[in-house]
Amino acid sequence: MDWSLQTAPTDDSLRITATGELDLVTAPLLARALREAAVEADRAILLDLTGVTFMDSSGLAAVLEAVQRSRESAGTLRISPGNGAVVRVLELAGLLDGLPLVERA
Repeated sequence: MDWSLQTAPTDDSLRITATGELDLVTAPLLARALREAAVEADRAILLDLTGVTFMDSSGLAAVLEAVQRSRESAGTLRISPGNGAVVRVLELAGLLDGLPLVERA
């Protein structure tokens, strides 16, 4: 399994970068990082998924949970899906127009 998760503050946001496969094993790690960021961050969260090479339904669920939490708390979450696996999953799920997506992280 090739997976990494990094969190780093920027000038205007907290950047969470995932790379590798986002699946049943790694999705809980991303979900926890997003929950912790939502509690601790006093700024926007940028979820960078451009390096994700595979995403299954558990990865999608982790992303959607973070989006829902952000909307309920009036927080700001932006998602950079890249052009590969993540976009394909979002497209198949009919979610490309309903999520706070940005082109590049």
